[in-house]
Amino acid sequence: MTGLLWKDVLIMGKNLRFYALFLLAYFGLALLGVFDVTFVITFSTVIIMMLPISCFSMDEAAKWDRFARSFPLEPRTIVGARYLFTLLILLALTAFSSVCAVLVDLLHIGDGTLAEYLGAMLGSLGVGLLIVDVMLPLCYKLGPERARPYLFAVLFTPFVAIFLLLRFGKDLGLSLAFLNQMPELNALGLIGLLPLAGLLGLAVSFLISCRILDRKEF
Repeated sequence: MTGLLWKDVLIMGKNLRFYALFLLAYFGLALLGVFDVTFVITFSTVIIMMLPISCFSMDEAAKWDRFARSFPLEPRTIVGARYLFTLLILLALTAFSSVCAVLVDLLHIGDGTLAEYLGAMLGSLGVGLLIVDVMLPLCYKLGPERARPYLFAVLFTPFVAIFLLLRFGKDLGLSLAFLNQMPELNALGLIGLLPLAGLLGLAVSFLISCRILDRKEF
């Protein structure tokens, strides 16, 4: 599995370097007060969580799937490497977002609090995990090109749902105003359930992807 993981890192090498510079640039703009750090954390998390999905396009161009299945490799091993790559990206994003939030809070840049910045990080990680939870099995099932339309639906659905909840939640008795009345740590703990749910979904997604690859004909 180590070799398969290293393969993903190598084929995405240029993109990884680009996104590293992307993160540093936006972080610098946040320190200068050009962008709000909440926007930087949310935007960068959702965008960079696309990297595991981009791997499928590279694999398809190189006909990697057929090549990999010619070796005595279990579908669980092949799929596991892709999901491990996803977890490594998730850990890197968590570290970056945490450092960004703490530095901005220490330097007193912006009007937000550390709890708000961490809440934005946890919420965006939850959304990012939701995207890969759904898209990775679809990419294994349909291929990256045929799965692409679903990406836009999955990408915009959480934001549309949040917008509708904020706009019409009071009329439906689903207002999020109670979060403002909760202690910051309690609210942060509640938001922290989102990435935990995403990780649970990632485990289910992994099992589905293994089943799909095991039954797929090349």
